[in-house]
Amino acid sequence: MMRACKAMNLGLLVLIAGFGLSACWVDNHLHQAIRYAEAAVVADDGETIAKHSETAKNHALMAQNQHNISSADRIHLAVGIVSLEQAITNGKFDADDTARKAARGAMIHFKEVRK
Repeated sequence: MMRACKAMNLGLLVLIAGFGLSACWVDNHLHQAIRYAEAAVVADDGETIAKHSETAKNHALMAQNQHNISSADRIHLAVGIVSLEQAITNGKFDADDTARKAARGAMIHFKEVRK
C-alpha cells in the first residue's frame, strides 16, 4: 500500500514537471519567434528579412506543436506563420517594404500569444 502511494506521488510529480517544462519550451520558442520577427522588421535588405523570417517561422512552428496552447493562441500563431511565409517570399524577391510589413504582422500576432 505504501509503495503504491509513493509510486503514485512520483508519477504525479513527473506529470506536473512535464507540463511545466512544456510551458517553458512554448515560451522559449515563442520568445525566439518574436525576437527573429523583430530582427526581420529592422533588417536592411530582403535577403536578411527572409533569413530572419525563416528562423522565426521555425520557432513559431515548434511553439505551435505544443499541446498546452489555447485555440485562440493557435490561431494567432497560424496567422503569424502565414505572415512570415509572405515575408520570406517577398524578401526573396527584394520587395523589402512588403516583407517588413508581413514580418511586423507576424510579430504582432506572436505578441498576442504572450498576453
